[in-house]
This record gives sequence, C-alpha cells and structure tokens, in this order.
Amino acid sequence: MLILAIVILSPFYYAVLAGDQIRSNVFLVGSGSQTSTISSQVDLPVTLYVGNDLTGVTNPIKRSFFRVSGVYSGGGSVQFKINSNGATAKTFTLPSVSNPEDFDFIYNDDSSLISPSSAGSYSYTLNVIPSGVTISGFAAKLETTYQFAPSSCVDGAPANEKVKTTEFYIAQLNSLSSATLPVSLYIGDNITGVTNPVKSAYFLISGVYTGSGNLTANLNSTGAKTFSLTSVSNPTSFNFIYKDDSGQINPSTAGVYSYNLNVSQTGLTVSNLNVKAILTYRYKPVSCGVSYPPYGDLVSAIYDSTANADGAAYNSIMWKGKLGGVSLDKGQVLFQMAAADSTGGPWNYVGGTTCGSGDWYNAASGTPVQLNCYTELNNKRYFRYKIRVCADDCILSGNSTPIVDDVVVNYSP
Repeated sequence: MLILAIVILSPFYYAVLAGDQIRSNVFLVGSGSQTSTISSQVDLPVTLYVGNDLTGVTNPIKRSFFRVSGVYSGGGSVQFKINSNGATAKTFTLPSVSNPEDFDFIYNDDSSLISPSSAGSYSYTLNVIPSGVTISGFAAKLETTYQFAPSSCVDGAPANEKVKTTEFYIAQLNSLSSATLPVSLYIGDNITGVTNPVKSAYFLISGVYTGSGNLTANLNSTGAKTFSLTSVSNPTSFNFIYKDDSGQINPSTAGVYSYNLNVSQTGLTVSNLNVKAILTYRYKPVSCGVSYPPYGDLVSAIYDSTANADGAAYNSIMWKGKLGGVSLDKGQVLFQMAAADSTGGPWNYVGGTTCGSGDWYNAASGTPVQLNCYTELNNKRYFRYKIRVCADDCILSGNSTPIVDDVVVNYSP
C-alpha cells in the first residue's frame, strides 16, 4: 500500500500576532531558453518589493541571496556582482568539460548591499560575467527573508500593500511524451487597484531523462521555450525555469485563474516529471475586523498514481492542520476527489456518501476518511482533489479560518 503526502497552502488563514514576524519572498530575476546563450557580461535588473513595516526593526534583512543555474560549455569561470560593486564580487570556477554540464550556485549578498529599511520598491542590478565559458538556459532568483513589525491587524493596516510568495503544485507525471497540464492559480487577497500586482511568475520543471533531444514548454500555446538536453545513456536529472515572458499571468482581482501549461519532448525518455508554479504578488490587506468569506476552494495538481494504464485503488484522504479561532474549533475542511485516465480529464469531483458533485468528504484533522466512491475513482491512473476551507459552516462568513498544512492520499497500486 502506498501513501502519497502532498503539501498545500490554504487560501485563507488565521494567525495570532506576537512580536515581530518573519516573511520570505522569491523574485525571478531573469531566465532564458536553452538556445539563448551568454558568453560576455550581462546586467540583469532586480526589483525587490517589501510591503511590510520595517520601521524600528534592527537589521531587518535576515537572508538575501541569488540562486543561479544553467548549463555551460568550455572551461573558465563566472563572476557575479551587485550594482557593479567590486566588494560584492564572487567568482565560481567551472572546470573544462567536453559536453555541456549543469551548474547551480548560491550567490550570497555578504556585503549586505540589499538592505531596505522601510516598505517600498528597491532596484538593483545583478552583473553576470562569464569568462571562457558559454552559458545557456541561465536563470536567477532573488530569495529574501526579512523581519517586520506587524500592526494590530492580522495582516497589517489596509492602507499598506503587502507582498507574498505562493507555490502551487501543478503536476507529477511518471513519464512524458506530451501533456497539457491545467494550471489553477488562486489569489484570495485584494489586488484591486494595485498597479501590476504580479511581481514574479514562473514554473519549475524538473525530472530525469535519457537520450538526446529537446524539452519544450509554453503557456496557453504562447511564449514557447525550448531546452536542449545533451545525449546521455544513464538517467540524468534536469531542472529548468520557464518564465511567463508573454504576460499571460496577469490577474487584476482576487479569484481563480486557469491556464494550460503545454510540455512536450522530442528524442528523450522523460520520467519523474514534476512541475510547480511560484507566484509573487502585491496585495492590500483587509481592514481590521472584516470577516472572511464563507469558504475558499483549491484544486490540487495532477498526480500520476501508477505510471501505466491500470490505475490505483484509492483508499482514504486525510488532512493535517488545525481549525481556526482562539480555541481552534472554528470552521470546516471538506474534500472531493476526481480520477481520470489522462491528464486532460474529464475531472469529475465527487465526495460524501452519495458520491455526487454536490457532496463532500468531511473529517477532523489527522483522521482519515474512506474514499467510498469506487465506481467514479478506482482503476484510473491520474487523480486530483478539491479542498474547501470554510470560515464557519461553509454558508456564513467568519472571523477566522482553518490552517491546512498537509493532505495525505492513501492508495494501492
């Protein structure tokens, strides 16, 4: 019997404030396809957004670094600087190779040049200086963790705009020929009136391959990028960043936004494909005392249970976390399940004792609930779940909501 554990983020949450808080955000600095090369210095603009109150916080930046990756050929080095400042320079040696090789470095801001002291936008330049090497598929992310002083409201005064990073698991496939992966991004915060709320949006695509060929990705059939993979006979891992350069992800209000991520390969055998989306956006917090909506829904990524046409038997589903409110007894967490023979569905979500589209599985945290809808679910290769987080009884609004940390689906191959 297999147990699959899936970590998700709930669309709404309740938190108790006590002293200063810590927040981490991720911003994509730049990315290129495998056919775009860097052999001389490039200067990449970097914008850091801080939406929280840093006033009075001593040394608010706790961690700030760039994660840089790509594929190189030749032999030499690559140097990084911030704002062409020599004190920030770090050089990474890349040994001579006969075939293109991956690299993945962490370039830390040891000089503390990135040091905001108040909420706002901060602009920098990341200097990438290769020597003796040609880089393709380059990608850089800025990851920053800072300490801030919360207000008396859960998320701060409504006049202040905040920034948050949310990860969404899109799919896990045991094999890939070509696939159209449904993408659902959920924004539960108020972004109305926020200029260009999305600050960073990209997909992490990783897996294992053999052979020689290309991996291609596009969003809604636009903005295609091709990543070339060197010929290998032994299983070799890959990790690419696909950026939404075409601006398809451009929400203007809270809600659910749906897209299709198309991923295909030529000349390769791909296994253990994993895809997730990372979205960083600016929003306006609610006013103090404003209640949450009756519920918020979230649909999971697509999961491949068996890697063959004979699907699994789905046994139970369980969530881990806590209910809302000071006494941790407010709200409900409900589930529906769907299974299909292909990643394209159809996805018919069912639940409860009736196995109908309007019925839901309901259980306390840490208590498995049996998935009794055998006809609708069993012997199908792919599955998804829908989670409903309710502020009160799923009909009335409330002042707090549950927190869901993990979802565990138990199935037998």
